[in-house]
Amino acid sequence: MVVGLERYEAINRGEALAKFQIAKRINAEKAESLDEMLEIHRKLKREFAKVLESGDVPDEKPDYSFMHLKRDILYEMLKSCNFCERRCGVNRYEKKGFCKCGVTSYFSSEFLHVGEEPELVPSHTIFFNRCTFACVFCQNYDIVYEDDYIVDARELAYIIDVRRRQGSKNVNFVGGNPDQHAHTIAEILLYVESNVPVVWNSNMYHSEELAEVIEDFVDVWLGDFKYGNDECARKYSKVANYWKVVTRNFLRAKENGELLIRHLVMPNHIECCTEPIVRWVAENLGRDTRFNLMFQYYPTFKAWEYPEIARRLTREEMEKAARIAEKYLSNLV
Repeated sequence: MVVGLERYEAINRGEALAKFQIAKRINAEKAESLDEMLEIHRKLKREFAKVLESGDVPDEKPDYSFMHLKRDILYEMLKSCNFCERRCGVNRYEKKGFCKCGVTSYFSSEFLHVGEEPELVPSHTIFFNRCTFACVFCQNYDIVYEDDYIVDARELAYIIDVRRRQGSKNVNFVGGNPDQHAHTIAEILLYVESNVPVVWNSNMYHSEELAEVIEDFVDVWLGDFKYGNDECARKYSKVANYWKVVTRNFLRAKENGELLIRHLVMPNHIECCTEPIVRWVAENLGRDTRFNLMFQYYPTFKAWEYPEIARRLTREEMEKAARIAEKYLSNLV
């Protein structure tokens, strides 16, 4: 058994229900305003937590459930969007914010991925378009800056069920980034029939308001921990307050699901990014946190404009990063 992913494995053994399937079995009241919805949501979160802990899940699915309420809240939040910590506040029914997303979601591909962490393979990855970051070294820039296929929630839910029957161990919402598509993902999950763990493959820059809603249908947080300081984050991804936001979100994710962290090692960024990240994870999340130290960096997109990252890692850098990770952590991928 993989330490830290016990519930995920129990779902795959058929011994536990995915969180979104539990949320669909908790009765909810409809409401008109966002404030009323959030008040009902706060009460139902306590009920959901009790059911999740006890395992005493209702058999019947009500016509309007906790999961329906979450979907409706997310659609209301789009009127003054605060899904991520950029907090554009735009009405996404009328215009687009930094992420270039309106109400309609687009995805570029879906398939059974065998190149993920061992416990996730085969992973049903769904690559959503657009992102809340603007990484100069983005390896998926074609996904981030283009829109491909419009998401049909019922159709994609059907595909998720098919992939589950084909052997997927999870449905892995990625991109780009999934955060700005949370409303669409909630809609999709309402139509999914299979008991499949939900993996949220994210840059972890989401707002607390979004976490409050989505954490009850995310089973595994697959979070990128990119930078060890705000200066690097601002320079390479155009984000502010990075360290405060992502460390807050990783702590909350640890309390509200299971966690697997990825860190892409970058040239000339061992001391400023890799070491402080690994040390923080060990001291705040525990030495047994699942941690994937990744050496796949290569210069692409606009990375050539930044000489310090316009090359691949050296052997010495990889060995140094590995020694740092081994020093602090015991549960490396």
